[in-house]
Amino acid sequence: MKDWPYDVFPTGWYQIGYTAELAAGDVRPVKYFDRELVLFRTQEGEVALLDAYCAHLGAHLGYGGTVKGECIECPFHGWLWTREGSLAQIPYAPGEARRVKLDAWQTREIDGLILVWYDSFGRDPWWEWPGIREFKDTAGCYPIYPQGADHIGIRKIIPQSPVENTPDYYHFMWVHGAGQPGKPLLWEEDGHFLHTRIGFVFGHGKTSTWLTPDGPVTGEIETEAWGLGLSNARFVLDDFVTSQLTAATPVDREHSQLFDTITCTREPGSDAPEPTGTAARMLEFQKGQIRQDFAIWENQRYVEHPPFAGGEEEHYARFRRWSRQFYENAPEPAREPEPA
Repeated sequence: MKDWPYDVFPTGWYQIGYTAELAAGDVRPVKYFDRELVLFRTQEGEVALLDAYCAHLGAHLGYGGTVKGECIECPFHGWLWTREGSLAQIPYAPGEARRVKLDAWQTREIDGLILVWYDSFGRDPWWEWPGIREFKDTAGCYPIYPQGADHIGIRKIIPQSPVENTPDYYHFMWVHGAGQPGKPLLWEEDGHFLHTRIGFVFGHGKTSTWLTPDGPVTGEIETEAWGLGLSNARFVLDDFVTSQLTAATPVDREHSQLFDTITCTREPGSDAPEPTGTAARMLEFQKGQIRQDFAIWENQRYVEHPPFAGGEEEHYARFRRWSRQFYENAPEPAREPEPA
């Protein structure tokens, strides 16, 4: 983003794919955090992410590399690398060893998402991502895959932009066509975690809409952010809930890969694997709504000291203070000592 003040990527967990799209034996070349990487799944089903270039003669493991058991084989000379990045074998010199290693990245698979940990200062994870309760509840909500897995692609957007929507209560009227702004109800910070609630009147000013056929409904938008890579918006209208996770993973200094993952409360009595009725329409509606935000963020510049109005400054200032921790070499949170 033009005039962006930070020269590091923010610390945190980031989405790099969906579990359902990476089968055992799959190998993919990927690029994140200005690094060429290789993503693969071992024959036993473990996900691995390594720096892409073989330490022998620099071949890219993502182009022609092959999974062999729990290792990836270099397409150039067959050197075998473990998912931890260590050299397992030189096939034409089995009795020889070399003190070489590839950087291995910490990954997790949670609620159908594949995640990677990034820290500019090389530290281990400060926290674990707990997932989204609606993604886990496949009895009460529709499965996220495939209908709810929206691949936005690589866009000129930085990770902070989606999360910085959290304190922006006024943009709903201009970007999303709402009849009035949101009303802040809750702002809670707990280290890396930010939790808010916004009062919202769905269908304000209209006698009837497809979502509010009986007239306006007072509801809430609950937001949760874990660092700047993963942020969830939960739209609550009585018993109908839509949960939408936006994930922005840096590719380089200006671009991120965007994922948008959505689910809704099941239609009463439905056990269908795919959304139907209002739920199906809501999923498609929200996919369109987030793209309206993307169009703004892609062409935005960063204003360090905005001329706020209408009380905007309170929560924007809180957000920007909270966000700084992910760019700085701050000390890790205190940990409980291990039992003797």
